[in-house]
Amino acid sequence: MQTVNTNRRNHNKQKSVRQFAPLCLMLGGLSILPGAVSAESILEDVSFTTRPGQSVEVRMQFDSPPPQPKAYMIEQPPRLVLDLPGVSSSLRQKMLSVRSGSIDSLHFAEASDRTRVVANLNNVVGYDTRVDGNLLLLDVGGTASASGNTSARVSNPATHKADETVDGSGFITGVDFHRLEGDVGRITVNLGSSDVGLDVVEESGKVVINLDGLDLSTGSQRLDVQDFSTPVNFIDALAKDNKATILVEPTAEPYDYMVYQVGSKLVVDFKPITAAEQEEQNNLFPYNGERIDLNFQNIEVRTVLQIIAEVAEKNLVVSDNVQGDLTLRLKNVPWDQALDIVLKTQGLDKREAGNVLLIGTAEEIAKREKAELESQKSEQQIAPLVTDFVQIDFRKASDIKERIIEAKLISEKGFAMADDETNTLMVRETAKQLQEIRKTIQIFDVEVPQILVQARLVTASSDFAKNIGVRWGMSGSEDNWTVGSNAVVPGTVSKALQVDLGIPDATSSFALGFLSSDFALSAELAALESDGSGELISQPKVITTNGKPAMIKSGQEVGYQVIEDGDVEIEWKDVVLQLEVTPQIIPGGKVAMELVVTEDSIGEILDTGEIAIDTTELSTSVVVNDGETVVLGGVFQESRRDGVSKVPFFGDLPVVGAAFRNKTSEKTKNELLIFITPQMIRESLRR
Repeated sequence: MQTVNTNRRNHNKQKSVRQFAPLCLMLGGLSILPGAVSAESILEDVSFTTRPGQSVEVRMQFDSPPPQPKAYMIEQPPRLVLDLPGVSSSLRQKMLSVRSGSIDSLHFAEASDRTRVVANLNNVVGYDTRVDGNLLLLDVGGTASASGNTSARVSNPATHKADETVDGSGFITGVDFHRLEGDVGRITVNLGSSDVGLDVVEESGKVVINLDGLDLSTGSQRLDVQDFSTPVNFIDALAKDNKATILVEPTAEPYDYMVYQVGSKLVVDFKPITAAEQEEQNNLFPYNGERIDLNFQNIEVRTVLQIIAEVAEKNLVVSDNVQGDLTLRLKNVPWDQALDIVLKTQGLDKREAGNVLLIGTAEEIAKREKAELESQKSEQQIAPLVTDFVQIDFRKASDIKERIIEAKLISEKGFAMADDETNTLMVRETAKQLQEIRKTIQIFDVEVPQILVQARLVTASSDFAKNIGVRWGMSGSEDNWTVGSNAVVPGTVSKALQVDLGIPDATSSFALGFLSSDFALSAELAALESDGSGELISQPKVITTNGKPAMIKSGQEVGYQVIEDGDVEIEWKDVVLQLEVTPQIIPGGKVAMELVVTEDSIGEILDTGEIAIDTTELSTSVVVNDGETVVLGGVFQESRRDGVSKVPFFGDLPVVGAAFRNKTSEKTKNELLIFITPQMIRESLRR
């Protein structure tokens, strides 16, 4: 036995007249519900007669002249199907056992506006139908003629009682759709029976559920569920050849689905998945070819390879060394997986070149590739060397030289030399290798985007940040905040808000926030200085290339005396506010920044004469839109000034001198705010 099924099905609608029931939207779901349709004729009685030559005549009696049936033959399994539109059935028995001639049995099923008669055959034979008054005559395996020797009847219970009663084909009474939590789309199919043959395949990006022996009580239907925001777009319910098909058309977004049966209900859940989950699934199962069925006993390996190539629509070249037979049974597997299975079991290997599959023994292919490699090496050894000078436009020539050496594009005979003064690369290689080197240089020698990083250092009253709508706080992923030398606090900044939500200001250490409008910030800073409530200390700007760090440093060097072996020396320490920014442009017009901020202050003077430097450091990563401002705050500067004014001589007198002295004490507390705004430099702005 040799069969192959490529699962290519045609989902055309039945050619019979059908009444389309309305689609009902109830409780967040869609349902296909049966509808009532009046019939024009009633099937009352069925009998058959066996004729000489193994032909069988089936006589169907109606209460009025029946319509001309729509008949078609199914080859596998052999069945003859008659559809009678506008006909209902009053037969109690749904099956008549014939077991004569080419007919094994007759089945009768009624679906709203039509009646279907299915003749299960022993083999494919000819047939003929004709209408005679209220009779429909079906001749299978010959023509109606003289009386035969065998007869039987299934009819209305008022006239006859059948010898055998068997349940016939069932019906799908409803297809429901509901949206569950997590954007899960659930399809529920009411089968009417728990004993149903089920086959689930994926074809052309759709999920096809085939249900053998079932029909639709409502005819073909389509559900449009795009508005439910699930992975499902459309659901088609079709019926053909005594088989119902549920065709699900999913969205283009990644999804996963699960099919299971509970009693007489079939449940299909479609769940959205992330790109990472889909990549993980693809790594676990890397095959994505069209699914096929293979069932062979002692078939030639070359024949199986030809079948797989036809399904894959690829050209095939098979080595003469591929011989032998094999037996395999694979059901609903991707063609590329089936090919790998055949190759591994037969000790074969493959190579793909465009749309061509080259298949041979693993040893043969390895030997051929080794010979080709040796041939290439020989050609390279005898090929003449050519000197080429390549002008580098955007990168340093020495950097490009390192790249092509790391890529192992320079052979043992060749060499490369870089001249950074003229930014020229000299390469001596074969003509073929020079082409590869030039291709590589074109990839690396591209213009690197530039970013303008603007910083504003402001001292202001502690409520200034609150007044301009800065959103402080941390939430979300696990970036690292480094405060001081060791402390690490997990967290990251939240998204920018342009309104004040009453969030309290930081009271110690660094805080991080966002401010979207750079124009509004400039206006606020101007107002700050005009009313005397703060001061713009510095406004440095620096341009750096994408991925390169930029550093801004402001402060002083503090000198102190150090006595060593009786000698007095002056040493210096930096006391600075340092900002290091490494910007990286990412898709979507956003800029990722690695921020390192260090703020030094003079501490106590040690007994040795050295000065202790107190350091606070922030290290974090943020992602902002182009032109959006990151605000660093929470650094408070407190100053205190004490003074005494007095009348000369009298102010120095004991006791009474207090009347001639005036003591003053002034304490101020300001917050240091750092505003960082990255802005991509457009090409149009440079011209």
